Amino acid sequence: MKYNYGALSIGLIILLVCIVGCTSTAPSIQPTATATPEIGTTAVPTTTITLSSTTAVPTTQEITTLSTTMQASYSSNDINKHFVDIAFGPDYSYINKWSRQLVGVAVTGAYTDDDIKTLNEFFKLFNSYSSYTKLPSEVKQSEAKAAIVLNFLPESSLKNVNSDNSWKISRNRETDTINYIYKTTGSQFGGTTETIYINSDLKGNVRTHWVLRSLLYELGFPGETGTYTDSIFNSDSETVTSLSKIDLKALELMYGTKITYGMSLNQIRQLLLIDSK
Repeated sequence: MKYNYGALSIGLIILLVCIVGCTSTAPSIQPTATATPEIGTTAVPTTTITLSSTTAVPTTQEITTLSTTMQASYSSNDINKHFVDIAFGPDYSYINKWSRQLVGVAVTGAYTDDDIKTLNEFFKLFNSYSSYTKLPSEVKQSEAKAAIVLNFLPESSLKNVNSDNSWKISRNRETDTINYIYKTTGSQFGGTTETIYINSDLKGNVRTHWVLRSLLYELGFPGETGTYTDSIFNSDSETVTSLSKIDLKALELMYGTKITYGMSLNQIRQLLLIDSK
C-alpha cells in the first residue's frame, strides 16, 4: 500500500491551523481602575499659574506718574509747611509780598519771544490765584518803567553787576553757572523799581525754569524745598518749567487776604497752626 506523504503533510498542517483557530480567544480588555475618594474627603483640584515671559513691567516714568496721580490732594498742614519753605529764605525772615493792586513787569536786554510767551502765560496763571494783587495781561518790552524789571544779560556781563553786598548770585551748584543776580533789600514802598538780572546764555527748560524762579523770587518766594520733586522750587532740579499743584496752593495762600507784608516766621506759624511733625 502506497501513501501519498505530500498530501498527508498538507492535511496535517491544515488540521493544526483549524485547531489553533478554534482554541484561541479574543484578547481581553482590562478595565482602567478609577480612584474612588474616601468617604468624608473632597478632592481639591490644583491650579498652576504660569507667568508669561512677555508680562509688561512698568517703567520708572510710569511708576513716578502713578505715584503723582495717587497723591491727588494735599492736607492743609502739607500746604502750610511748603509755604513756609518757599516764602522764607536765608536772606528773608519776613513776608515780602507785593501789596499794591497792579504790579507792572518789564523785560529788557537779550530776551526772546519764548521768554515773552513764558511770562505772559504765567501772568494769567498768577492772576487766577491772587485775590487782590494782579500782574499785567502782557509784559512790557524794552522798558524799565515797571515795578519789576527782568534784565537779560550774557554771563560775562553779569559778573559786573555785583557791585555791593546787597546783591546775591544764584548759581548752579555743580557747574557754577550763574542763573540770576538779585538784590536782597526789598523796597515796595516809594515807587522804586526791583531789577533782577538773568543769564541770557541759558537755553531750553533751564532758561524757562530760571526766568520763572527769578520772577517768583521778586513776588516773595525766595526759598526752596527738598520735599516735592515736581515743585518748581525743588532744590535739586532746574528743569521744572511749571508750578506744581502744591506750588499753586502756596501762591494762593501768599496772595490771599490772611497773609500780609512784613509778617515774621513766628507770626506765620501761629496764623497757619503749623505743627512740629
